[in-house]
Amino acid sequence: MKMGRRYKAYAGETGVTYQYFFDARRRVIRPEGLGPGSDYTFVVTPDQHPPFSLKVFVSDRALEAWGAAHGRELDANEQYAAAKVRLFRAFDEHERLVDERWSLVVDEANILELLETLDLA
Repeated sequence: MKMGRRYKAYAGETGVTYQYFFDARRRVIRPEGLGPGSDYTFVVTPDQHPPFSLKVFVSDRALEAWGAAHGRELDANEQYAAAKVRLFRAFDEHERLVDERWSLVVDEANILELLETLDLA
């Protein structure tokens, strides 16, 4: 028996209000040179428009960079938090988020800054 999805809401700085839920995590290798990592898939509904799937890619290289800077690995919940912080950043920056479906990435260039506010040290 499959349980119902729990939608959450987020009011983006662009003025768009999103409803979303986490759908799945899947190990992948991105062909764009990003290498191995995980796609976190969220189902997103902007301002009562039709829902669409949005993937946030968390690269293994990003996780290694964070681990090297902090002397420990991120656990599964912290990796999910990285994906969710990147999702929220996209909600705040893009009015037409449907156009960004494949470009949301947590990589070695942004992971330290994305997770800085979570005080995970």
